[in-house]
Amino acid sequence: MNEHEDFSIDCKTCIGAGTTACNDCFVTHLLANDDGPIDYVPVVLSEVPRLPDPQEVAIALFIRSGLVDDPIQLVPVDEFTGYGVPVHA
Repeated sequence: MNEHEDFSIDCKTCIGAGTTACNDCFVTHLLANDDGPIDYVPVVLSEVPRLPDPQEVAIALFIRSGLVDDPIQLVPVDEFTGYGVPVHA
């Protein structure tokens, strides 16, 4: 997902756990509730699916609606500028 190594913050392995430094730790503030700090539960993250290319989505919609041939037939520029009238050299 990123180029950096994975890291974790674990209060059980922190050298400042249980000291006055723990009271000022931002992790304690983030993970604390009315009963005190909560236990960290590791979660396996799944890969985020790739979003479809907007152009692919648009072409698929045109094909489904019958506005574009399937498979798509590309038209040369000369023929396109001739408004669909084939230009034969």
